[in-house]
Amino acid sequence: MARKVPVMPTALNKALAAFLTGAASGAITALVMGVVGTVSRSLWGDSTEQGLDYVVPLGWSMGVCGAIGVLLALIHRGGKKTLLPELHATMHELHHPEDAPPRDNPRALLGAMVALIGGGVSGPEALMSRLAALSSQRIWRGRDQDYAKASVAGSLAMFGAPLLGGAVVHDQRADRIQRWLPGIIGGLAGFSLFHGIDEVTGGTLRALPYTWPSNLGEDIGTLVSALLAGLVGGALGLMLRSWRRALQQRELLEHWRWWPVLTGLLLGALMHWLPLVPFAGEDQLRPLLEGVNRTDAPMLIFSALIKLLMLGLCLETGWRGGIFFPVFLIACAFGSALHELMPAIGSLGSWCGGVSGAFYMVMLRARISVLVLSVVLLQGHGATGALVGVVIGELISRSWPEGDDHAPQPAHQTPDSP
Repeated sequence: MARKVPVMPTALNKALAAFLTGAASGAITALVMGVVGTVSRSLWGDSTEQGLDYVVPLGWSMGVCGAIGVLLALIHRGGKKTLLPELHATMHELHHPEDAPPRDNPRALLGAMVALIGGGVSGPEALMSRLAALSSQRIWRGRDQDYAKASVAGSLAMFGAPLLGGAVVHDQRADRIQRWLPGIIGGLAGFSLFHGIDEVTGGTLRALPYTWPSNLGEDIGTLVSALLAGLVGGALGLMLRSWRRALQQRELLEHWRWWPVLTGLLLGALMHWLPLVPFAGEDQLRPLLEGVNRTDAPMLIFSALIKLLMLGLCLETGWRGGIFFPVFLIACAFGSALHELMPAIGSLGSWCGGVSGAFYMVMLRARISVLVLSVVLLQGHGATGALVGVVIGELISRSWPEGDDHAPQPAHQTPDSP
């Protein structure tokens, strides 16, 4: 009688597959982002990307950004299907593949890479998550959506937070364990192999010592700064949401295909006078929070406001990407300015944490993801401020009408729809 061979449990098989998929997505993401970063640095230089170069020749910045705009206009001449979906849209399509509209993914990915290289005010996470999801689907050919979620989690682990992937990609329809498991395993895999973007998340506040409140006065100061910062962050979130909604209602690209060129020329002009405005913001964070960037408080606030407006304009005119790092840079610019104006109240971490937590909460409406993201990006500094900011952002977002521009819309049914 033949001896039965023990079969590996299904749960263990899925865990192993999730780990391998997360690791593979981390490798693919690291390769692509490495190429994008190398080309961008060769084009602009480190000091420009860090927001420290006030002598970028106007002809060079407008010429390069204008040329990038022309390229983006050509890439996106096929309409909305060529535009990169943001992270929330990618996650919605993973959970509800039946709602996924037809997309020209090669053009969408190419456009996002070109926008990052050209100094667009958009972050890399939308590109990373889309690339990871498509890679996983290509490997597994739709056999299990959990692997695609693990793949996205592995790409998000590049931010330096192994559990961030689980917080972002969990499925509310699954049971309590299966809801989180693929994302957490994929995130741990991507993080363990590639250690996150160390120069960004690991180095941003490395030179800033922890300052724990030691008396009642400092405790009250931390709480007051967090409350004020939360109100500011909530107001910024409402401003960005309103600005994006106004732009989306006008459907700029539908009416004029050359909007990316105009946006590029404006971006190039701003790059000459306001170094903190262009780029996603990850390279600008470290000099800003470590005191290397000596921009005074009024100019920080002005630059952050212009960056907020340009973020909305870039996202709606073909310079597509994510909002994680631009929002964090805007929040930290405001936090640094407020700390400079009121140094006796709270710490730099409490100001930046409060603004970041509320800003993210109003924009993303995901408590756990926002709290993890805020604490990770601030490397633990200002955790109290981030928590207070999340609470304030939650209260503000509850008064914001549902069915806004960030809610996934049903796909139009066409002969090409899946």
